[in-house]
Amino acid sequence: MEGTTLLRHIYKLYSPLQKHIHFKHVKCSELLSFAEQLSNFRQELIEKFDNDGQLLDTYSYLNKIFFKLCGSFLNYSEVIGKDAEKTIIDKLMSSKDSYPSFFDKIVKPLAMSIKQVLETEQNYMTDFLCEHINKNCNRSHKIALITKRALSIEEKELINRRINLPVDINYYTENNFRKSVVMFDEVVFVGTPSYYGSFATNTLKAPHTYFVAYEMFSNKLTQKSFFSDIHQQDIISTIYSNVSIDKEIKNTHRVEISQEDSVKYTIKRVLEEQNEKGENVHNVVKASIVLLENGRFIFVPDDSKIRVLSLNTKRNQVIVNHITLKDLEEDDFIIIRNERDTKLIAEVADYEILREEAEYLRLLQEKWKKRLRYNVMKKGIKRVSEILSNRYGMTTASSQSIRSWCGEECICPTELPLLLQALKYDKNEVDHIYQAMKKIQTAHRDAGRVISRKLMNEITPSICQELQQKGSITFKSSNFNGASFNIDRVVAIDRSKHNVLQSNLMKVYRKDL
Repeated sequence: MEGTTLLRHIYKLYSPLQKHIHFKHVKCSELLSFAEQLSNFRQELIEKFDNDGQLLDTYSYLNKIFFKLCGSFLNYSEVIGKDAEKTIIDKLMSSKDSYPSFFDKIVKPLAMSIKQVLETEQNYMTDFLCEHINKNCNRSHKIALITKRALSIEEKELINRRINLPVDINYYTENNFRKSVVMFDEVVFVGTPSYYGSFATNTLKAPHTYFVAYEMFSNKLTQKSFFSDIHQQDIISTIYSNVSIDKEIKNTHRVEISQEDSVKYTIKRVLEEQNEKGENVHNVVKASIVLLENGRFIFVPDDSKIRVLSLNTKRNQVIVNHITLKDLEEDDFIIIRNERDTKLIAEVADYEILREEAEYLRLLQEKWKKRLRYNVMKKGIKRVSEILSNRYGMTTASSQSIRSWCGEECICPTELPLLLQALKYDKNEVDHIYQAMKKIQTAHRDAGRVISRKLMNEITPSICQELQQKGSITFKSSNFNGASFNIDRVVAIDRSKHNVLQSNLMKVYRKDL
């Protein structure tokens, strides 16, 4: 964008021109019925079945189905595939024998409502948007259409075919639109203000901004008070100066379902499933949850090195940096290998740096870890921690640290010589193993830099442009035997700690179907 054009857009963005915020509801009796029946299912589940695991699994799956239908612009009959339809039937039928009364009262009406939606060969949201845009085409020639997820080519073509010329529709994800300073005649958010957050209503990029949502969702703007410790009459806010806001649309439908339910349940299920496997405690580490674009998430330990991608616009060059979890922020783009990243680092370290020494050094590494695991299994992790701390004077031998040392990712703990001494190695062996582990550790650091450098050369600025539009892409590297990588936008970071198996770290999970 040329400098003068950029300045013109910035001027319009912050000019005191009159602006308007509008709220529109889309009626769809089929989706409304689905929402009401699903809400009844949830209420019964909580009040009478104490979140029974089988029923909760069914609810979570149907919740995903509902929000997938709400978020699509295809005909409802085309959104869900045949495999998903079969899964719906199986999950609904699973309660017939266990809870026959619940099945007759709750499940049957729910099944009928789902059937009606999936047989509907139109999409009321698409119909409303196209009619709205065509009706206002004389006033609004340049329109931004904002959605949480990137629309498919098929969805965009479906809308474009029904729009009268010369309307110019620009499609944005929430993240891409937030970073743009371009002004429009009209901005349309598909969803409510609370769905997009304060940015959507605080930074108005058109004379007219619309929030369009299905009728079962509360579509209104709740203006927050600023600086709660100061009397509100002493505060002057100019955020909504020269902005007229429509009255809220009365929501007559009591529907208590949330898209967040799906993410929370998926996280809960992953943690429960790993516990059911009965894995050894030394395979578990503390990790936080990083939520990614399109409802995906990963578990990230505090000490993990995360690759973050950015674009140097002046040089038109891609930059890949390594940061830790504490430095990770929302809207960062992280690079994740679709197989475990530590495995790739080890492979590169062995092949390109350690070379002929790799096999011998890895045997040494596994030898002392095997001896430590044996002691943990025999005496218990708490007793091992006490012995290392009290008898050998180690200051880092907490149960959490010992779990980490037993895992494959830890190479050279800070107090490794004391640990080796406690494991009954003689002085010469301690020195030899310690130097070997330092060598592996250095090789891993060098391997990380090698991977980042090769990825920087391989990821083009055009990929970055696609990433800005979609928020998430997948690409295959020609440098690492066709290894597949995801690049995802960070949506949110939950820094509370969870006990997670090492095999589940930095692994992408999906709440989507």
